[in-house]
Amino acid sequence: MSAKKNVIVRIAGAAGDGIASSGELFGKTCSRMGLHVMAYNAYQSAIRGGHVWLQLNVGEEKTLTHGEAPEVALLLNKTSPDVHVPDMASGGIVFYDASVIDRESIESRRADLKYYGLNFKDLVNVEGASPVMKNTMLTAALIQALGLDTAMSLDFLHEKFAKKGEQVVSINQQVFKIGAAWASEHVTDFKISLKGDGVKRMFITGNDALGMGLLAGGLKFYAAYPMSPATGVLHYLAKQAKKHKIVVKQCEDELAVINYVVGAGNAGTRSACATAGGGFCLMIEGVGLAGMMEVPLVAISVMRGGPSTGIPTKQEQADLNLAFASNGDFPKFVIAPKDPEDAFYQAARALNIAEKYQTPVIMFSDLFLSEHYQTVAPYDFSKISIERGKLLTEWKGPEKYKRYAWSEDGISPRLLPGAPGQMYTVVSDEHDESGVIISDVLAGLPESLEIRNKIHARRMQKEVTMIKEDSRLPEVTGSAKAEVTLLGYGSTYDAIADAVRLLKAEGIEANQIHFTDIYPLNKDKVAEILKSAKRIVAVENNISNQFSKYLLGQTAFEIKESVQRYDGEPFTGEYIVEALKKLKTPAHA
Repeated sequence: MSAKKNVIVRIAGAAGDGIASSGELFGKTCSRMGLHVMAYNAYQSAIRGGHVWLQLNVGEEKTLTHGEAPEVALLLNKTSPDVHVPDMASGGIVFYDASVIDRESIESRRADLKYYGLNFKDLVNVEGASPVMKNTMLTAALIQALGLDTAMSLDFLHEKFAKKGEQVVSINQQVFKIGAAWASEHVTDFKISLKGDGVKRMFITGNDALGMGLLAGGLKFYAAYPMSPATGVLHYLAKQAKKHKIVVKQCEDELAVINYVVGAGNAGTRSACATAGGGFCLMIEGVGLAGMMEVPLVAISVMRGGPSTGIPTKQEQADLNLAFASNGDFPKFVIAPKDPEDAFYQAARALNIAEKYQTPVIMFSDLFLSEHYQTVAPYDFSKISIERGKLLTEWKGPEKYKRYAWSEDGISPRLLPGAPGQMYTVVSDEHDESGVIISDVLAGLPESLEIRNKIHARRMQKEVTMIKEDSRLPEVTGSAKAEVTLLGYGSTYDAIADAVRLLKAEGIEANQIHFTDIYPLNKDKVAEILKSAKRIVAVENNISNQFSKYLLGQTAFEIKESVQRYDGEPFTGEYIVEALKKLKTPAHA
């Protein structure tokens, strides 16, 4: 195992055992050494108790998934051995908390593993140290055993606890050193020495990336109601609000959130919100309001297991239909970022598109993308520009300003409320070019029919312009001679790429078609791409093949095979390959 270029590590215990802290310490150490990390946090809807685990795939080259069988485990509670020892790769190493896990009980389970029990009470004699720090001691042993740079770990502990004072920093560092020294002495026959390239990388979640992208894109107002797994965006922006001079509003519910954001957008403020699928259901009416009023809106919906409350801390991609749920027709733009790097740039782009077309932009993330940690190269802020479209601060035309004036591209000049000498109305009813409603006493009269046709056709013309100017075709990567093409959207990108890699290692030519721009589509060009593949297999985190059905409706191309996962866990490359092998190749392939 010493020649390996990567290692899969699992840290497990009860909620409250410090799993996240251990993962952060371990992940930050690796990322600062120049290693690549992909991490997945499996947790339950409980503040304390239950059973949670964090799996990290660490490598000298980019790691595309969190992997399957762990080679190293760190177990912190009595439940851990039953759950995780059976999953371990043969020849693996297990660190465990010997104060709660019986040695004979755990070591009798599998003879092909090596076990190292550490007891905090027996090992730590540091004034002020608390047993809750056992996770730091065990993580130190893990870091030492893997030959990682403990100096990086100590620096991180200093940064993490500096605000609590030097005494707290010193206690944590001493506990860490005890764990590392123990491993140095006792774990001498098992080392995987990974060498990073020395390039420090960010170790962040998709939620952090979305928040950072919104800031880079000129966000000035953000509203949200806390709902997992979207709450991380709120946490990130709340911490940055004062420094970046933005307003962050935590509202009483999602109904308030969407109306706050629509109101701010109408006033000319770059605004956004994020929620989980259940919260987005409540926002649908407000999205339609923005569509009728032609107000810029960015709404992020983070998918999780449903329907209703479902399995709120688990993975799913089953909310796609929500993008089209509001009553009536109105232009919209739908984006699904593929990874934390893409999430940053797409969030800034979404703000530009919303203002350019004066329309809602819906971004779909999911639990895996939003909450998993991944190493990312520093973002290139020079790639971000702020484009506000046909936004005016004054009206110089000889005629009276019309908020919804006819235009060939469907986009009317937008004058901010309060501009000197001009007045218009913005309403939820259908209206004429000046905003005067036609839905009451004029409804059905010949004049109103003509107005409705003209206004409605102009609004929908925006989608034609979107396709010409901003809608991106799916990304096609891999062999041009592929025997099988794996198709997906959003966060399945890396897992599919890993599956393509694994198939190639088995001598099977494969490639990948991946969508990040979901709607509107250039139907003809997308159909050409789909028809060029010999055999397409869709990869979806849902039971009903929502995306395949959507593509059928858009392009008339039917995808007949799929790899699905709806147990609440995200895909890995290994999972996709094994599921693919169980499919029967159709006759037309």
